[in-house]
Amino acid sequence: MKDEKEDRFRRLIQKVGPDKPGADFTDAIMKRVQAESEMDLAREATLIQLFQSHPLVEKPSAAFSRRVMNQIVVSQPKPFEPIIRPGVWYMVAASLLIIILSCVFLFPSGAVHHAPSGLDRFLFSIERTLDALPLSYPLTLFAVSGLMALDYFLRRNLKVNY
Repeated sequence: MKDEKEDRFRRLIQKVGPDKPGADFTDAIMKRVQAESEMDLAREATLIQLFQSHPLVEKPSAAFSRRVMNQIVVSQPKPFEPIIRPGVWYMVAASLLIIILSCVFLFPSGAVHHAPSGLDRFLFSIERTLDALPLSYPLTLFAVSGLMALDYFLRRNLKVNY
């Protein structure tokens, strides 16, 4: 059905053929375009005369702009609030401290060599227990610390710019 309609349409187009305009076709079109442009110029001149003959009836008073400006309410800027509150920073510090202390006291550190001072023993035990931790723990802490430091510096720069 669809193919039959398309075939009929093609045959009809072939029978009709392209339009062959007369010799004065272009001249007739150009005369119409020129007449339209002359009419547009005449309308424009008439409108200009109309606007000049009837000036605006009302002119705003001198105090108009002052009254409008007084009615405009200026909103106060929002006070600066950091995204990460100080309580969150304390929680991060406490969790880091808990992780370090759990590494020292809970994970077995293997054979401990006798160190001359308590600090050396403490650092040595941290080193042994950090070896037992999965790599994802320190990488996560490093990434979170980096993001928080970036947040701090960006917020600091934004506060200075305002």
